Amino acid sequence: MAGERILVVEDEPGVLNMTLEVMRGAREAYQVEGAQDAAAGLESIRQNKPDLVLLDLNLGRRFDGLDVCKLIREDPETANIAVIILTGELMDAAETMLLDAGADDYIRKPQFTPQLLESRVRAVLRRTRSTPATELDHGPLKLHPGRREASVDGRIVNLTPTEFDILFKLASNNDRALPRRELLDRGDGTSTAVDRTVDVHVLSIRRKLGRFEWLVQTVFGVGYRLGSSAESADSPEEARRS
Repeated sequence: MAGERILVVEDEPGVLNMTLEVMRGAREAYQVEGAQDAAAGLESIRQNKPDLVLLDLNLGRRFDGLDVCKLIREDPETANIAVIILTGELMDAAETMLLDAGADDYIRKPQFTPQLLESRVRAVLRRTRSTPATELDHGPLKLHPGRREASVDGRIVNLTPTEFDILFKLASNNDRALPRRELLDRGDGTSTAVDRTVDVHVLSIRRKLGRFEWLVQTVFGVGYRLGSSAESADSPEEARRS
């Protein structure tokens, strides 16, 4: 992954400089740039198309990191860029809000250590850059890893990089149920909140699949699997409980 481009968007100069220093000193030799506000960050994202954005949540009252993340996902030219949000302590509802906005992962600033930051960046980049080239068909679902494109019944489904990877893993192992931690490798050995994070991503995938939400089935006590028919799928009530 040497040479992959990372943009850090952070309005506090001290935190920005620290983050830039950590990432520039990483063993993977990333190309790292910084931006101190949302407008400058978006301009750099649109012009330079980094591989990953480290995005502070609290960029200001007018335009915050959540707005930037949503704009990244809404633009077809930037939708596949990986995003990790940096934030302070947050409630479960706030975590859901971040992932719903399209973040691939998040780091809580009280846990902000160089080792944690490097490992999360490595894990997200590994997930978003290592998908095999083989196209997969599963009933109405088609996955094109080369283009990182998903479609269902001929309709393009706009997935975040992590959502695509979760769906691709399920489709690649459609004969078995996958544990949540196998679906989301955070790369640093941490397990706290991984199950809940996967559940939020899966709920978002189901919403985007629309009437084909039954494709992603819950296997209680295990994780998830890909369904083969609407008749054998989870009921909507079960899906919501997942």
